[in-house]
Amino acid sequence: MRFYFNGDGWPTSSVLPATPTTDTAKEQLVDTLQAWKTTHYQTMVGSGDVDPRPGVLRLMDDAREAGLAVGVCSAGTKSSIVAVLGALLGEGRFKGLDVFLAGDDVPQKKPDPMIYNQAAIKLGLDPASCVVVEDSAIGAAAAAGAGMRCVITYTRSTRDQAFASAERIVGSLIDETGRPTVTVAELAAGRVVQDDRVDLRGV
Repeated sequence: MRFYFNGDGWPTSSVLPATPTTDTAKEQLVDTLQAWKTTHYQTMVGSGDVDPRPGVLRLMDDAREAGLAVGVCSAGTKSSIVAVLGALLGEGRFKGLDVFLAGDDVPQKKPDPMIYNQAAIKLGLDPASCVVVEDSAIGAAAAAGAGMRCVITYTRSTRDQAFASAERIVGSLIDETGRPTVTVAELAAGRVVQDDRVDLRGV
């Protein structure tokens, strides 16, 4: 929120009587909106009506079977992300993560690379050996800043963002036939540039 508000202007809100201009007022607005979002988000995910994005669990399981470390680094609050991961990954996958960091764990949020830098340190890995799966330009920038490779699975709201540093840009980790569009074996073989947004337009 700070990233977008600083770039596009701070909004008026019923939380405050006027558009915030001081750091204290801005912090109050962001904290209130974040608490509201977290409450509603946890309710939505806990309803059972939300599924993992197609192909995510398969890619995680394949990485684990290949002996690779698997982690989650989210800009969301820890309480919110714990609820999401527990519901969508299942307890086994969640508890089996080699690293789990949330926005609360680092003072600098994405697009700052701090969260990915911390993950590499915790795992004892060279950042260049890590592959990040992201869904936004902010996440891609964080991965690039950490010196990590990046695969983008864009959403409807991020489809038209610029992902200059990403090596693969796909709408889903599986295609319409259910086959994977990104595999652990392909990623291990090296960088392959692919952007299905261009392929779909026939350019």
